[in-house]
Formats: sequence, structure tokens, C-alpha cells
Amino acid sequence: MLRFIFRQGRSVIKRWRHALFWFDCRAGRVRKEGRLLLNVPLKCDGDGRVSLGANVSIGFVPAPMLADGRVRLQARGSDARVTVGAGTAFSNNVQVIAENSVTIGRQCLIGDAVLILDSDFHNLSAAGRHSMPGAVAAVVIEDNVFIGSRTIVLKGVTIGKDSVIGAGSVVVRSIPPGVVAAGNPARVIRTL
Repeated sequence: MLRFIFRQGRSVIKRWRHALFWFDCRAGRVRKEGRLLLNVPLKCDGDGRVSLGANVSIGFVPAPMLADGRVRLQARGSDARVTVGAGTAFSNNVQVIAENSVTIGRQCLIGDAVLILDSDFHNLSAAGRHSMPGAVAAVVIEDNVFIGSRTIVLKGVTIGKDSVIGAGSVVVRSIPPGVVAAGNPARVIRTL
């Protein structure tokens, strides 16, 4: 009997997350292909477009969670795009913020509290620091990339296919395919 009650409770929670997802997403700004697995809330906001491939997984219950573990995909400007390939899995508390474009390939694994940004958001010079936006350059994460927990990926970076980025890294330069990279700033440690 208890098992039945717990299953019903989980079912209600999943349905509630899906309802919140569609309520949070503006009509026509989010495109979803196929199934979307929501283990934590997903917020898609901004004036741009968010595209989610089939079988994208949002959140991982056993992973560390701050508050409700919400994942945020934000396409800020009207021309901004966030694209997520099929089969990609996000852990909890991930934020992807695009002024221009962030593309995440197929079958990627994104660890908890990862931050992916395609902009400086403010100018760096003292005179122009309070004007927005700063420098903007697209971010591309190719297929089957594994990004460890608490990693920051900054503007203009391309992470090559099948690469691994170590936990806590700050990626400021492009990473070639098939390597392990880590550190601040991230550098190639070895090939796979």
C-alpha cells in the first residue's frame, strides 16, 4: 500500500513539473522534439528561442541540490538561441545564458551547478562598464561531451566531440575533440 502511495506521489510531482515548465515557457519560444524527462523544474525564459531535442533529461535527484535544483535555459535577446541536442542530460542547478547562441550537442552530460555563458554582459573598460551588452561570441559544445560539476564555460568557446572537462574548471579557450581538460583556465591534460 505504501509503495502505491509513493508511486502516486511521484507521478503527481512529475505532472506538476511538466505543468510548471509549460507555464514558465512563453508560447512559441520553446520547441521540444520528443520526450522531455523533468526530475527538477526547468525554466526557459528570455525573448529568444530554446530548442530541446528528443529524450533530454533535466535534473538528477541524487545529485546536490540548491533549493529545488532548477535548471535555467535563458535566450535573452530576440535573436538569441539555446539549442540542446537529443539525449543530453543536465544535472541540477545548471544555467545556460545566451545573448547570441549556445549550442549543446547530442548525448552530452552536464554536471551540477555548471554555468555556460556566451557574453561578458558588461563592457570591461571603466568608462563603458555600465553599458550592456559586452563582448558576445557563440558557445558550441559538440556531441558526447562530459562537463564536470561547477564548471564555467565562457564566450567564444568550442568544446570538441567526446571531450571531458574536469570539475571546477573555467573554460576560456576552445578545447579539441577527444581530450581531457581541467583547471583554471582549463588546459588539455591528456588525450582519450
